[in-house]
Amino acid sequence: MHACYIERYGSPEVVKLGELPAPTPGPGELVFRMEAASVNPVDFKIRQGMLRAIQSYPMPAILGNDAAGVVTALGPGVTGFAPGERVAARLDKARMGGFAEFVLARPEHLAKIPEGVSFAEAAAVALAGLTAWQCLTEVLRLKAGERVLIHAGAGGVGHLAIQLAHGLGAHVTTTASAARHDWLRELGAVQCIDYRTADFTRVCEPFDAVLDSMGGETLLRSIAHTRRGGRVVSVGDLPTPEVASDYGKPWLAPVFWLISRKPRAAARAQGVAYRYWFMREDGAQLAMLLERIAQGALKVRIEREFPLAQAAEALRLSESGRVQGKLVIRP
Repeated sequence: MHACYIERYGSPEVVKLGELPAPTPGPGELVFRMEAASVNPVDFKIRQGMLRAIQSYPMPAILGNDAAGVVTALGPGVTGFAPGERVAARLDKARMGGFAEFVLARPEHLAKIPEGVSFAEAAAVALAGLTAWQCLTEVLRLKAGERVLIHAGAGGVGHLAIQLAHGLGAHVTTTASAARHDWLRELGAVQCIDYRTADFTRVCEPFDAVLDSMGGETLLRSIAHTRRGGRVVSVGDLPTPEVASDYGKPWLAPVFWLISRKPRAAARAQGVAYRYWFMREDGAQLAMLLERIAQGALKVRIEREFPLAQAAEALRLSESGRVQGKLVIRP
């Protein structure tokens, strides 16, 4: 089968396109024919080897963390799915494999795609939508009427988080370039800050909660501008010690304690709860997000589609940070 893969970690030049053996499902697994996959920032971080301490991959490693398609084969013991059904998944973190003609997946990570939802929408919402939903509801525990700041509102996670936070009844503020403000207001943002010309700490009241995707100084300023007793979650900085437990690698907790000391210290001084979040695969939550798309309650912005043969180009564009919404790979 045709696939986009790496044989070692490194720069964009390590990404290869070629033929690899098609997967065969084992017990508790199934295979689907890929009709769409989406590009996420974690893809280039994996390619660079930035996540090796948490998750390393046997080589060659097929890239791509979420995908949608049509079931072609079931392994022993798989129930609830049948060949010919349309499905989507945030794929197993330990395996990936979305940028290929055929994809191996676990049923608990899958959701059936409702009528009226395209393969591209289903693939594009998986990782980003689950990240947004889990950050807002499980970490920030966002409530109606609370003030939430969502950084990079025009990005893949950001534009979905705005809609989900608005649906929860929150007062949503976001940062994005001025050209995107009208669109973000349509999605549910009440206040849009042009990060190029304005300082959100000067023009906004302190927030109850913050979803950060930038890290660094932006994260530290966000923590300082969160009210005492508020909550901050980052998907753009360095892992906090809790992540070591989440991944079953407690020996990494001291390392994560050291590398995350600045934002944790800032949060402690501010009286704010803070942690980094790696989303988890969850077929039931993905099914809920897909149903919201089917009902028109959630919209996925797809900026551009690439054929599988141009997956490397799509990865380079994603790494540039100049993407509005999501990029999709098609076979």
